Amino acid sequence: MELLIKIVKRIFWGICLVLSILVICINIQLHSDNFNKSETEKDILKQLNYLKYELNENNLGNKMQAIFPEGYLFSNALYGLAWCELGISDTSKAVKTIALREAINAYQSINSDEAKSVFNPSMTPQYGIFYLGWNNYLLSKILLLNPDFKNNDKYKKIFIEQCYVITDELKKNKSPFLESYPTQSWPADMCVAMASIRNHDKLFYPKYDTIISDWVAKVKTKLDPKTKLIPHKVNPDSGEAIEGTRGSSISLILRFLSEIDTSFANEQYQLYKENFISTTFGLPSINEYPNGNSGNGDIDSGPVLFGVGFAGTIVSIGTLSVFGDCEQADKQYKTVNAFGFCTKTQNSKKYLLGQLPITDAFIAWSRSSGLNYRPDEKFNYSILWPIKFHLISLFTLIIIWSFYYWKNIYKKIKWSQ
Repeated sequence: MELLIKIVKRIFWGICLVLSILVICINIQLHSDNFNKSETEKDILKQLNYLKYELNENNLGNKMQAIFPEGYLFSNALYGLAWCELGISDTSKAVKTIALREAINAYQSINSDEAKSVFNPSMTPQYGIFYLGWNNYLLSKILLLNPDFKNNDKYKKIFIEQCYVITDELKKNKSPFLESYPTQSWPADMCVAMASIRNHDKLFYPKYDTIISDWVAKVKTKLDPKTKLIPHKVNPDSGEAIEGTRGSSISLILRFLSEIDTSFANEQYQLYKENFISTTFGLPSINEYPNGNSGNGDIDSGPVLFGVGFAGTIVSIGTLSVFGDCEQADKQYKTVNAFGFCTKTQNSKKYLLGQLPITDAFIAWSRSSGLNYRPDEKFNYSILWPIKFHLISLFTLIIIWSFYYWKNIYKKIKWSQ
């Protein structure tokens, strides 16, 4: 019996030690990665090196497809988009060349039969607006990165045709949100598609300006009645909200809406700040449900802990940046970076010990999205910004070890009396 008690005490001591190390590491990591813009680009490059290896050598797309409904497409599309954003931001010809090559490879991957196999080819538009939207948006970013690369005419032709398909179907549809899957519509997917339409007008001439304006006007009539924000899920026929606004989707929606209509995006962003931007234990976070509401996590949001949605929080790094809240975006990144337990080598960087690389893809894209909006120099906010979390962590450690040594503490208190 005495031996069993010793073993239990050893196990409990080990648990306390591991928890303490994790808490200390998180607190230290909150003050790391104090990068200027150039250093941020190099750090993102390390993330992309890791993702490239996983995609090419470890079958990342198929592994993520086994976990998420759109895992293959997301893994490749986000990888390609992160390269595009990095290439657009970086002045180095070498980086731009690599970015173009990798983005085209990613585009070819999402056009493979393997990528299309999970989508319905009989839909209108074919494969649904989720697939076509991300496909066309990646293609638009490739052309914005370099509109004059070799064989660009083939890609321009595809892009122009797909823009026509999207807008033509939109004209026929009563709802401003085309179907992602049969009888199912998510506004976030439509926003991706419309951002690609806006990029058409940046690349060529303002052909779709009226269609975009009409679309925005329609969307304004289909807002979530509670938050006045674009809803999470809608009726595919009427466009009316089925599920109200959620942090995971509105963080993504705003990232694309900023490219579609600046004025409407700014209005929505202010409401987003009121309803979703928050702090948890003193650290910045994005609530999955509007203030005053609660709910569970799902495949869209990822885990929801203390009301915080993981997907929305990660995507917000880019969203906050494009709306000018770059310091807040940096703090949000530092928080994600700390809790993601990143590991680095000289040439690569990964999160969560490489167990869920699609998370790395979202982080890389979100960070690269903000490159053209952040200042060149390092941020200069107070080192005490996470002080509340530090104090909570200290109190937690005291509680943990007090519980372990409670007998010794009790004896000392009794002896002192």
